[in-house]
Amino acid sequence: MRTSWSWIACVLLLLPVLAAGQQEETEEIVVTGKLPGPGMWKVSNGEHALWIFTVFSPVPRDMVWESRRVDAVIARADEFIEMPGTDVSVSPLVLLNPINYFRGYRLAKRLSRNPDDKPLKEVLPPELYQRFEALKALYFPKDKDIEQLRPVSAGQNMVREIQQQNGLMQNNDIMNRIKRLVGKKRGIRQTSTLVKVKLEGGYGTLAERAEKLVNSLPSGQETACLESQIHRMESDLEEMKSRAISWAQGYVRDFRNVRFRGDEDDPCLVMLMASSENQTITELMKQSQQQWLAAADKALASNQTTFAVLNISEMFRENGLLAQLKAKGYEVKEP
Repeated sequence: MRTSWSWIACVLLLLPVLAAGQQEETEEIVVTGKLPGPGMWKVSNGEHALWIFTVFSPVPRDMVWESRRVDAVIARADEFIEMPGTDVSVSPLVLLNPINYFRGYRLAKRLSRNPDDKPLKEVLPPELYQRFEALKALYFPKDKDIEQLRPVSAGQNMVREIQQQNGLMQNNDIMNRIKRLVGKKRGIRQTSTLVKVKLEGGYGTLAERAEKLVNSLPSGQETACLESQIHRMESDLEEMKSRAISWAQGYVRDFRNVRFRGDEDDPCLVMLMASSENQTITELMKQSQQQWLAAADKALASNQTTFAVLNISEMFRENGLLAQLKAKGYEVKEP
């Protein structure tokens, strides 16, 4: 199981249509210092080399990434292999219908709330609600709307808000920078390993599937997911900031033996895997890994130099993509 896949079910069913009317906020990045980020793993097949740059979230909000090492690899690379993931599309007739924007917004809002509009206080065990309330009082005391959300939605909002207030952000800016650097290299091949999924059916079919997904989330496991997020915000926040700084400064060995979100025992992933989309999520994970490994195999057989990007968790998991490359007999050199 992989951290980067924990959002697949929501993306697959909600984002293209059901939340089309909602705008995503853009985070402001404060520039105060240059940091190198991690070194790259080198995977070799004789004279052919695959250089892997690893990304991690969250990262320090005030960092400026010094990209000279990546620039040098891209400058001589024949190919760029993108991160594994999924590319979801729906019929333009569904997506561009203005009526669906309003219908989708209302449905997404309803699905993010508890049945019968019960507040969190009535849904969660008293001890767990007290812990949530303590974090709310500390970080977002004026947010009354979060009290009306179901545990899975409240947890996502809570984590995002607390991370932002502690100087942490997602790695979108770094990924965008990498894409710009690759785009400037003339003649480099760009290989996508995204699994392309086209959702069939009209708005009604997609809305029904999304509602089935949300209703299939076991309440006990949804509560366990929120409890794990609360625990991270209570006791792991300083470690989270420390790992973000370690990534920014290039101390990748600090990630050895780290328990990553998305591991098989992650309560939030266990919750999703118990949903109606279990088979879809499992198949997408498998296909995307296979596509990335196939692209890496081909590149190591034919390219002098290849540049690729992976989540740092893939470097340290027992059966991560790096371990699978080692099992194929390739030589691996850590940074």
